Amino acid sequence: MSVLFETTALVLSWRPYREHDRSYSAFTRDHGKIEFVARGGSKPLAKLTPHLETMAEVRLLLVDGRQYFTVAGTDRLRGFRSVYENLTKTTLVQNAFAFVDLGTRTHELDEDLYDFLMNWLEFIEKIPEITAERAGFLLATFALKFLSHLGYHPELSHCLVCRLAVREGNYRWHALKGGVVCATCFDKDREQWFAARLIDDVTLKLLRFALTQEFKEQLRPHLSGNTLAAFHETIESLIIAHFPVIPAVSMREACKHL
Repeated sequence: MSVLFETTALVLSWRPYREHDRSYSAFTRDHGKIEFVARGGSKPLAKLTPHLETMAEVRLLLVDGRQYFTVAGTDRLRGFRSVYENLTKTTLVQNAFAFVDLGTRTHELDEDLYDFLMNWLEFIEKIPEITAERAGFLLATFALKFLSHLGYHPELSHCLVCRLAVREGNYRWHALKGGVVCATCFDKDREQWFAARLIDDVTLKLLRFALTQEFKEQLRPHLSGNTLAAFHETIESLIIAHFPVIPAVSMREACKHL
């Protein structure tokens, strides 16, 4: 017997399903991530499709069938017009949401993550015109914060071994172990820490800033070419080491041609 229920959601992604349908992935406040089908969603005159955008908060009326959820009705609660009218903002939201889609499982309740995604949408809605470099930095910052939310919080202030505060220019970064190791501990066991690589003080400070400060503060830091490249490389190494699926496109590549 089918069950009808209602929920509030942010659509993460969609893909074609069968000949005329669409399959959607959405994050909800009260059910976590869910997947559902919109029958006829790929047809030109589909009534529900315009509301199922990745730049809006929507109310969904879903039918819980035997095999999958089917959307029976939808209503846009809050649109973010400046996001879907601007290529840079659209790119930031779609890539961030696609990243969340890859990193979450269905039916795991997480209200904090829902609030985090809404905070990202509200932030992107208000930002001024930005460069491709700044866009890439913002997207990488989102990824870093999301990884931390999932439990992969990198240790950026204390040595992973001795737990002492690291001193400037006296440490290395190890992505698989998720943090920095001081030079003393590195020298004591170089075989264990052979994959640790050098990282400069400016890059480490930028990583700390990105991880701890609110999104609105991420428009402030000066981004030099070398530091930004090292910043991206560090976050990408963390994604490769710990994320369940490696994204097809890196955060900086996604914004490269904006």
